[in-house]
Amino acid sequence: MSDSAEPIHARLAELARSQEPGQVVVDLGCGAGPTLRAVSRTAPQASLIGIDRSAASLHQARAGLAGHKGPTAAIVADLRDPLPCSGESVDIVLSYNTIECLPNPQAMLAEVARVLRPGGRAVIAHVDFDSMVVAGAEADLDRRVCHAFVDDAQSWMDHADGRIGRKLGLLLARSPLDLVGVEPLLAWSTEFTGHARDRVGQVRKALLSAARHGRGAVAPEEVEAWYTSVCDADRLGGFFFSELAFIAVAEKASSGRSGHGAASHDGRQEVRVRAGSMSDIPTAA
Repeated sequence: MSDSAEPIHARLAELARSQEPGQVVVDLGCGAGPTLRAVSRTAPQASLIGIDRSAASLHQARAGLAGHKGPTAAIVADLRDPLPCSGESVDIVLSYNTIECLPNPQAMLAEVARVLRPGGRAVIAHVDFDSMVVAGAEADLDRRVCHAFVDDAQSWMDHADGRIGRKLGLLLARSPLDLVGVEPLLAWSTEFTGHARDRVGQVRKALLSAARHGRGAVAPEEVEAWYTSVCDADRLGGFFFSELAFIAVAEKASSGRSGHGAASHDGRQEVRVRAGSMSDIPTAA
Protein backbone atom coordinates (compact mmCIF):
# COMPACT_ATOMS: atom_id res chain seq x y z
CA MET A 1 0.00 0.00 0.00
CA SER A 2 1.96 2.91 -1.31
CA ASP A 3 1.23 6.05 -3.28
CA SER A 4 3.25 8.75 -4.95
CA ALA A 5 1.97 11.42 -2.53
CA GLU A 6 3.86 9.87 0.38
CA PRO A 7 6.93 11.89 1.41
CA ILE A 8 8.91 8.75 2.22
CA HIS A 9 9.88 8.03 -1.40
CA ALA A 10 12.23 11.01 -1.58
CA ARG A 11 13.91 9.96 1.66
CA LEU A 12 14.39 6.40 0.40
CA ALA A 13 16.07 7.79 -2.70
CA GLU A 14 18.37 9.89 -0.50
CA LEU A 15 19.38 6.94 1.65
CA ALA A 16 20.01 4.81 -1.42
CA ARG A 17 23.09 6.96 -2.22
CA SER A 18 22.85 5.94 -5.89
CA GLN A 19 25.15 8.67 -7.17
CA GLU A 20 27.64 6.74 -9.30
CA PRO A 21 26.58 6.32 -12.95
CA GLY A 22 25.63 2.79 -13.84
CA GLN A 23 24.74 1.62 -10.34
CA VAL A 24 22.08 -1.09 -10.32
CA VAL A 25 19.09 -0.28 -8.11
CA VAL A 26 16.38 -2.89 -7.47
CA ASP A 27 13.01 -2.11 -5.88
CA LEU A 28 11.33 -5.18 -4.39
CA GLY A 29 7.56 -4.93 -4.46
CA CYS A 30 7.83 -1.73 -6.48
CA GLY A 31 4.12 -1.44 -7.25
CA ALA A 32 3.47 1.45 -9.64
CA GLY A 33 7.03 2.67 -9.10
CA PRO A 34 6.90 5.81 -6.90
CA THR A 35 10.21 4.99 -5.19
CA LEU A 36 11.93 4.24 -8.51
CA ARG A 37 10.73 7.57 -9.87
CA ALA A 38 12.23 9.30 -6.83
CA VAL A 39 15.54 7.51 -7.45
CA SER A 40 15.39 8.52 -11.11
CA ARG A 41 15.25 12.17 -10.10
CA THR A 42 18.41 11.89 -7.97
CA ALA A 43 20.27 9.35 -10.12
CA PRO A 44 19.21 9.77 -13.76
CA GLN A 45 21.93 7.41 -15.05
CA ALA A 46 21.29 4.50 -12.65
CA SER A 47 20.03 1.14 -13.87
CA LEU A 48 16.56 0.78 -12.33
CA ILE A 49 14.84 -2.59 -11.90
CA GLY A 50 11.35 -2.99 -10.50
CA ILE A 51 10.21 -6.39 -9.24
CA ASP A 52 6.58 -7.10 -8.39
CA ARG A 53 4.17 -9.97 -8.85
CA SER A 54 1.54 -7.66 -10.39
CA ALA A 55 2.01 -7.22 -14.14
CA ALA A 56 -0.50 -4.34 -14.10
CA SER A 57 1.51 -2.45 -11.47
CA LEU A 58 4.73 -3.05 -13.39
CA HIS A 59 3.12 -1.62 -16.50
CA GLN A 60 2.46 1.61 -14.58
CA ALA A 61 6.00 1.59 -13.19
CA ARG A 62 7.47 1.19 -16.67
CA ALA A 63 5.35 4.05 -17.99
CA GLY A 64 6.43 6.29 -15.12
CA LEU A 65 10.09 5.69 -15.93
CA ALA A 66 9.73 6.38 -19.65
CA GLY A 67 11.92 9.49 -19.37
CA HIS A 68 14.68 7.88 -17.31
CA LYS A 69 18.06 8.22 -19.03
CA GLY A 70 19.56 4.98 -17.71
CA PRO A 71 18.46 1.39 -18.37
CA THR A 72 15.20 0.20 -16.82
CA ALA A 73 13.57 -3.20 -16.40
CA ALA A 74 10.34 -4.53 -14.91
CA ILE A 75 10.25 -8.16 -13.75
CA VAL A 76 7.21 -10.15 -12.69
CA ALA A 77 8.27 -12.33 -9.76
CA ASP A 78 7.00 -13.67 -6.45
CA LEU A 79 9.18 -12.44 -3.58
CA ARG A 80 8.54 -15.67 -1.70
CA ASP A 81 10.85 -17.27 -4.26
CA PRO A 82 14.58 -16.61 -4.88
CA LEU A 83 15.14 -13.21 -6.47
CA PRO A 84 15.60 -13.23 -10.25
CA CYS A 85 19.04 -11.61 -9.94
CA SER A 86 22.52 -13.06 -10.09
CA GLY A 87 24.67 -13.16 -6.98
CA GLU A 88 26.56 -9.94 -6.20
CA SER A 89 25.01 -8.14 -9.18
CA VAL A 90 23.13 -5.30 -7.42
CA ASP A 91 24.40 -2.13 -5.74
CA ILE A 92 21.24 -1.04 -3.92
CA VAL A 93 18.06 -2.86 -2.89
CA LEU A 94 15.00 -0.86 -1.89
CA SER A 95 11.70 -2.12 -0.54
CA TYR A 96 8.77 -0.22 0.94
CA ASN A 97 5.57 -1.59 2.48
CA THR A 98 6.23 -5.06 1.12
CA ILE A 99 7.98 -7.22 3.69
CA GLU A 100 4.95 -7.61 5.99
CA CYS A 101 3.21 -9.55 3.21
CA LEU A 102 5.83 -12.31 3.22
CA PRO A 103 5.39 -15.34 5.48
CA ASN A 104 9.20 -15.58 5.85
CA PRO A 105 10.78 -12.11 5.71
CA GLN A 106 14.18 -13.48 6.76
CA ALA A 107 14.29 -15.56 3.58
CA MET A 108 13.87 -12.40 1.49
CA LEU A 109 16.60 -10.62 3.45
CA ALA A 110 18.93 -13.56 2.87
CA GLU A 111 18.22 -13.19 -0.85
CA VAL A 112 18.93 -9.46 -0.62
CA ALA A 113 22.31 -10.29 0.92
CA ARG A 114 23.00 -12.78 -1.87
CA VAL A 115 22.34 -10.38 -4.74
CA LEU A 116 24.09 -7.34 -3.22
CA ARG A 117 27.69 -6.65 -4.14
CA PRO A 118 30.15 -6.32 -1.23
CA GLY A 119 29.60 -2.85 0.18
CA GLY A 120 26.09 -2.74 -1.32
CA ARG A 121 23.22 -1.17 0.57
CA ALA A 122 19.69 -2.27 1.48
CA VAL A 123 17.04 0.29 2.43
CA ILE A 124 13.95 -1.44 3.81
CA ALA A 125 11.02 0.66 5.01
CA HIS A 126 7.52 0.04 6.27
CA VAL A 127 4.69 1.98 7.84
CA ASP A 128 3.88 0.77 11.34
CA PHE A 129 0.12 0.85 10.95
CA ASP A 130 -0.42 0.56 14.69
CA SER A 131 0.94 4.12 14.91
CA MET A 132 -1.87 5.60 12.81
CA VAL A 133 -3.84 8.51 14.29
CA VAL A 134 -7.04 9.77 12.67
CA ALA A 135 -9.19 12.46 14.31
CA GLY A 136 -12.95 12.16 14.30
CA ALA A 137 -14.53 9.06 15.80
CA GLU A 138 -15.05 8.42 19.50
CA ALA A 139 -12.27 6.47 21.20
CA ASP A 140 -13.70 2.95 21.36
CA LEU A 141 -14.85 2.87 17.74
CA ASP A 142 -11.63 4.48 16.53
CA ARG A 143 -9.49 1.92 18.38
CA ARG A 144 -11.47 -1.02 17.04
CA VAL A 145 -11.39 0.23 13.46
CA CYS A 146 -7.69 1.06 13.46
CA HIS A 147 -6.70 -2.17 15.22
CA ALA A 148 -8.87 -4.21 12.85
CA PHE A 149 -7.03 -2.64 9.92
CA VAL A 150 -3.64 -3.37 11.51
CA ASP A 151 -4.53 -7.05 11.94
CA ASP A 152 -6.38 -7.62 8.66
CA ALA A 153 -4.76 -9.78 5.99
CA GLN A 154 -6.36 -8.46 2.83
CA SER A 155 -7.23 -10.79 -0.02
CA TRP A 156 -4.10 -9.93 -2.02
CA MET A 157 -1.77 -10.50 0.96
CA ASP A 158 -0.17 -13.84 1.81
CA HIS A 159 0.58 -12.62 5.32
CA ALA A 160 0.03 -9.50 7.40
CA ASP A 161 1.92 -7.86 10.24
CA GLY A 162 0.75 -4.28 10.68
CA ARG A 163 3.38 -3.67 13.39
CA ILE A 164 6.35 -4.78 11.29
CA GLY A 165 7.72 -1.25 10.93
CA ARG A 166 9.07 -1.28 14.49
CA LYS A 167 10.60 -4.72 13.88
CA LEU A 168 12.71 -3.88 10.83
CA GLY A 169 15.88 -3.17 12.80
CA LEU A 170 15.73 -6.54 14.52
CA LEU A 171 14.96 -8.36 11.27
CA LEU A 172 17.99 -6.83 9.58
CA ALA A 173 20.20 -7.34 12.64
CA ARG A 174 19.38 -11.05 12.37
CA SER A 175 20.08 -11.13 8.62
CA PRO A 176 23.43 -11.68 6.88
CA LEU A 177 23.68 -7.88 6.47
CA ASP A 178 25.25 -5.30 8.80
CA LEU A 179 22.61 -3.01 10.27
CA VAL A 180 23.61 0.65 9.93
CA GLY A 181 20.63 2.21 11.65
CA VAL A 182 16.90 2.85 11.79
CA GLU A 183 15.08 6.17 11.49
CA PRO A 184 11.43 7.16 11.81
CA LEU A 185 9.58 9.28 9.29
CA LEU A 186 6.29 10.91 10.33
CA ALA A 187 3.68 11.66 7.69
CA TRP A 188 0.91 13.97 8.88
CA SER A 189 -1.78 16.28 7.59
CA THR A 190 -4.49 18.61 8.87
CA GLU A 191 -6.24 18.43 5.49
CA PHE A 192 -8.30 15.50 4.24
CA THR A 193 -6.46 15.38 0.92
CA GLY A 194 -3.60 13.53 -0.77
CA HIS A 195 -2.01 10.71 1.15
CA ALA A 196 -4.22 11.25 4.22
CA ARG A 197 -7.39 10.78 2.17
CA ASP A 198 -5.86 7.78 0.37
CA ARG A 199 -4.91 6.03 3.62
CA VAL A 200 -8.30 6.64 5.27
CA GLY A 201 -9.92 5.35 2.09
CA GLN A 202 -7.73 2.24 2.22
CA VAL A 203 -8.82 1.56 5.79
CA ARG A 204 -12.49 1.90 4.84
CA LYS A 205 -12.18 -0.26 1.72
CA ALA A 206 -10.17 -2.99 3.46
CA LEU A 207 -12.52 -3.33 6.42
CA LEU A 208 -15.68 -3.31 4.28
CA SER A 209 -14.10 -6.05 2.16
CA ALA A 210 -13.17 -8.00 5.28
CA ALA A 211 -16.76 -7.81 6.52
CA ARG A 212 -18.10 -9.03 3.16
CA HIS A 213 -15.76 -12.02 3.28
CA GLY A 214 -16.64 -12.95 6.85
CA ARG A 215 -13.31 -12.05 8.45
CA GLY A 216 -14.26 -8.61 9.72
CA ALA A 217 -13.79 -7.63 13.35
CA VAL A 218 -15.86 -4.49 12.73
CA ALA A 219 -19.36 -4.40 11.24
CA PRO A 220 -19.85 -2.47 7.98
CA GLU A 221 -22.12 0.08 9.65
CA GLU A 222 -19.40 0.75 12.23
CA VAL A 223 -16.83 1.27 9.48
CA GLU A 224 -19.14 3.76 7.79
CA ALA A 225 -19.85 5.51 11.10
CA TRP A 226 -16.10 5.87 11.62
CA TYR A 227 -15.61 7.24 8.11
CA THR A 228 -18.50 9.69 8.54
CA SER A 229 -16.93 10.96 11.77
CA VAL A 230 -13.64 11.55 9.97
CA CYS A 231 -15.44 13.47 7.22
CA ASP A 232 -17.30 15.50 9.86
CA ALA A 233 -13.99 16.40 11.50
CA ASP A 234 -12.74 17.65 8.15
CA ARG A 235 -15.94 19.65 7.55
CA LEU A 236 -15.55 21.30 10.96
CA GLY A 237 -11.89 22.12 10.34
CA GLY A 238 -10.57 19.66 12.94
CA PHE A 239 -9.23 16.85 10.76
CA PHE A 240 -5.87 15.33 11.65
CA PHE A 241 -3.98 12.32 10.32
CA SER A 242 -0.55 10.90 11.07
CA GLU A 243 1.35 7.65 10.66
CA LEU A 244 4.89 6.62 11.44
CA ALA A 245 7.12 4.73 9.03
CA PHE A 246 10.46 3.20 9.94
CA ILE A 247 13.39 3.07 7.53
CA ALA A 248 16.16 0.55 8.19
CA VAL A 249 19.49 0.74 6.36
CA ALA A 250 21.89 -2.19 6.16
CA GLU A 251 24.99 -2.94 4.15
CA LYS A 252 26.71 -6.04 2.86
CA ALA A 253 30.14 -6.45 4.37
CA SER A 254 33.08 -5.84 2.11
CA SER A 255 35.04 -8.96 1.21
CA GLY A 256 36.87 -10.42 4.18
CA ARG A 257 34.12 -9.75 6.71
CA SER A 258 30.86 -11.58 7.27
CA GLY A 259 27.59 -9.97 8.32
CA HIS A 260 26.18 -9.58 11.84
CA GLY A 261 29.13 -7.45 12.94
CA ALA A 262 32.08 -9.13 14.63
CA ALA A 263 32.08 -12.09 16.98
CA SER A 264 32.49 -11.23 20.66
CA HIS A 265 34.96 -12.94 22.97
CA ASP A 266 32.36 -15.39 24.26
CA GLY A 267 31.40 -16.47 20.75
CA ARG A 268 28.18 -14.48 20.48
CA GLN A 269 27.60 -12.10 17.60
CA GLU A 270 27.76 -8.38 18.29
CA VAL A 271 25.61 -6.32 15.94
CA ARG A 272 27.18 -3.00 15.03
CA VAL A 273 24.47 -0.34 15.04
CA ARG A 274 25.07 3.38 14.91
CA ALA A 275 23.42 5.09 17.87
CA GLY A 276 20.85 7.82 17.42
CA SER A 277 19.35 8.92 14.13
CA MET A 278 20.77 8.42 10.68
CA SER A 279 21.13 12.11 9.97
CA ASP A 280 24.93 11.76 9.94
CA ILE A 281 24.92 8.97 7.35
CA PRO A 282 26.14 10.38 4.01
CA THR A 283 23.23 10.64 1.62
CA ALA A 284 22.53 12.17 -1.74
CA ALA A 285 22.39 15.95 -1.76
